[in-house]
Amino acid sequence: MVLSLFEKSGIGLAVLDPALRVRAVNEMFSEQCGRPREAVMDHSFLTFVHLSTRINLLRQFERLIRSRPSPAVRRSLAVRFEATGIAGRLAAFPVTDSTGRVRMIAVQFAPERIEESLPVVREQRKLTALTAKILEGVAAGDSTMRLAAKLFLSRQGIEYHVSILLRQFQVPNRTALAAKAYSMGIFSIGCWPPRVLPECIRD
Repeated sequence: MVLSLFEKSGIGLAVLDPALRVRAVNEMFSEQCGRPREAVMDHSFLTFVHLSTRINLLRQFERLIRSRPSPAVRRSLAVRFEATGIAGRLAAFPVTDSTGRVRMIAVQFAPERIEESLPVVREQRKLTALTAKILEGVAAGDSTMRLAAKLFLSRQGIEYHVSILLRQFQVPNRTALAAKAYSMGIFSIGCWPPRVLPECIRD
């Protein structure tokens, strides 16, 4: 009955157990994660979210479960679904028993506008191991000289690789480059210093 209340709202709703396995979903949630209901049920919720948000999401859920909050407590988390690329905010509502132990977690997903959803990293946008390290340094705010010292390259070598990244991501400067990389899910959200996800690095 609770699930049916959300069918016409445009909000996806799911119920998870303390191990984060999906126990119930409404049709909207099924569409947002790009899987039919039967393919979602009894699977870990984390398998349906993009790697860039998975680690931080797991950390937040673990904190939510350990803290033994009241049923009124809510956490809003950034989420991107792997299969559809749809990004948005996930609100988590823990449901506890008389001892305060979390028995289930009700989650609702509100997507961003479609044009703001994060694009999938295409093969031509993948990085070499070296350019990944340079991109991480740029996102962390490292200067050219600092990057050169860390990576044992000349200043000209760093500038050359940065210019390649600017053309590759079609941005005008380093600040825009870091922002574009984050928006594409190349970095793990909630991780500092920035780290490029393994799936975004060429074999």
